[in-house]
This record gives sequence, structure tokens and C-alpha cells, in this order.
Amino acid sequence: MPLEGRVYKSKVVSANHRVMVNILDNCIPFFDGDDPTWSYGKYNIFGLTSPTQVFYDLFTELRGIVYDYQSNNVWMQSWVNYHMPDEVLKWHNHEWDYHGYISIRPHNTVTVFEDKEIKNEIGNVYIGPGNRYHEVKVIEDYDTPRITIGFDLTLTPTTASANIGLIPFPR
Repeated sequence: MPLEGRVYKSKVVSANHRVMVNILDNCIPFFDGDDPTWSYGKYNIFGLTSPTQVFYDLFTELRGIVYDYQSNNVWMQSWVNYHMPDEVLKWHNHEWDYHGYISIRPHNTVTVFEDKEIKNEIGNVYIGPGNRYHEVKVIEDYDTPRITIGFDLTLTPTTASANIGLIPFPR
């Protein structure tokens, strides 16, 4: 298991982020007022956006990134983080083998880990070990939601569960 996190650049997001913002903005009403971050077990963002070519392309690109970073078969849950400045995530971790996020509209923010900071830029894809505490720090206020896609990866298949957001992530 790699010890360090890594930042990749998504060509799909870099070339299509405005279209992706529009698609994700249009997904928010499906949550009926629930926070899409904390609803992660009820959906997978790639299922919710599956009728779109751009998210198909991102799913395919993310597969390449995940299997470049590590070589084991994995299962993935993924969700959208959609937050105003006073809603960004404070210190937390993910009890999974790996965790990552894709910056769609990160605004001027950084993700702070205990040992480093990552400046969030459109198209950045961070992947690293799970169980690393981190939080989002707002550098400059903004008036449209900050949008990232979070994902967790497990190496260990389990029995069926109520987490319908967890899907196989083939090579």
C-alpha cells in the first residue's frame, strides 16, 4: 500500500468543469434537502450522473488513476460534496483503505492534512491512504457552492449491505 497521497490532474474535469458543475447543480434537488455528503451510502455519484458522457469519461479516467496508484481490485463509494464556506468539512477521516477527491469547483480552498496541505485546483484528483485526518480551509469567501467528488476505496469485499453507494470498480 503506498504510504503517501498523490495528486493527479484530470483532463476530463479540466476541459469540462463548467458542464460538470451544471450537471451536479441539477443533481442537488434529488436529495430533497438532505446533505449529499452525508447521504453517501444512498447513492453513487457516477450512478446519479450515468446518463452523461462527461461523467462516463471521468469514471474511466478515475479508473486509470486508481490503478496507477495501486494495483489491487477495489470497490468504491463516491459522492458529491456541495458546500458553502460555512459548511466545509472540519477535521474528519475515512476508515477505508484509500480515500480521494476530485476538485470540480474548489474555489480558493486548501485541504489540510496533519502533515501537509493541498491547494485545491480545478481538475485535481487526490488519492491517498485512508485513516488520515483532514479538513477544508477556506482561503477566500465564495458565493456559489464548492463542489468536489469524494471517493473511498476498499480492498476487501464484504457481504451485501445497505450501502447502495458501494460498487465494484473494475480495471
